[in-house]
Amino acid sequence: MKSYLENKTKVNATEFLNEFLERNADRIDGVKKLVSYYAERPGVEKLGKHGLFSQTDEKINLDEVADEVSNHNGIVWTHVISLKREDAERLGYNNANAWKSLIRRNALEIAKAHKIEPSDLQWYGAFHNTTHHPHIHLLVYSKLGQGYLTNNGIESMRSAFGNDIFRNEQYKLFEMQTEIRNKLKNEAKNVIDDLLENINSNVRVSDRMIELFQKLSEQLKSYNGRLMYGYLPKAIKETVNEIAGELAKDSNIKNLYAKWNKINREKLSLYYDNKKTDIPLEDNKEFRSIKNYILKSVSLISKTTPTSEINEATVKKSVSGIAKNLARLIANSCQQKRKKLLGQVDSKLKSKIEEKKLAHGLKTDRTINENEIENNEEQGYTISM
Repeated sequence: MKSYLENKTKVNATEFLNEFLERNADRIDGVKKLVSYYAERPGVEKLGKHGLFSQTDEKINLDEVADEVSNHNGIVWTHVISLKREDAERLGYNNANAWKSLIRRNALEIAKAHKIEPSDLQWYGAFHNTTHHPHIHLLVYSKLGQGYLTNNGIESMRSAFGNDIFRNEQYKLFEMQTEIRNKLKNEAKNVIDDLLENINSNVRVSDRMIELFQKLSEQLKSYNGRLMYGYLPKAIKETVNEIAGELAKDSNIKNLYAKWNKINREKLSLYYDNKKTDIPLEDNKEFRSIKNYILKSVSLISKTTPTSEINEATVKKSVSGIAKNLARLIANSCQQKRKKLLGQVDSKLKSKIEEKKLAHGLKTDRTINENEIENNEEQGYTISM
């Protein structure tokens, strides 16, 4: 119907009318004529004199099957399973043998879905190679007249057929998912490990850093409050911030923080269209704990060393420890962000897989409206009951 509405040609109109007749053949001509209709109508691919096939390759007599079906006392279920033409061509379901093998492989699932004992299951199928939606007609019933079909049974059949038909494509998606995850994981680990190894005792100590240590030492001597950054008066906070800013100038810290910003941008790009500006290290609340470490380090120095004697050697020893702790903070944050990012990559790929499954009528982790699935021609894979 969708193809005809989009392009009202004679070919599409004929396709639509034929499909309507096929899906309602049992109502129009009765169940007895249904078997011959499926097996002999124009477009059916014949496997010998007709197109009907079943679980074995034993010769099928159409008249006998027609009598058997029309005289059956139980329920006879009729299903139509179709693919879009491009999917049928790509996946090799453009011939009767492929469909016959599919149904035979899933006979136990069909029996289970219909609450029929496998030994009592009887089914017949026929492949119709129509223009837009190559499909098979499937008749299912119990030889003993038992069985029933629920919505869950329909979903289990849909899932079984879809997973079988699209198995190779799902494997490709999962392989891509694993490849991307491993690549990102290895890249992050190698870079961060290398940068951590380069944080050593040769941390640069500028004249400005020495001045700031002296200044903070003096400020702390007159401060009696709690030695936590959040409780400090503004003037002392500014000095601590400047020390953090000087630390950020170290080449190895700078490289490590650049890596952090790169990962953070990748994360933000999942949520924002506009690129966010990188946060200066000293203003980044995620590494605020390093400021408490700075406070404690300078506080220890001020208790043992007069301000006038705080020199390069004293500051260098303290800064080395602070830099290593800061590097570990950044590295740990990098790894955590990368882990979350990998989870988001996994989630995106999983969404693609679920969208593909949904498009082909498969059961997914999402809640799916069964009425939307059952006869939606846009999906490419349909099963009508």
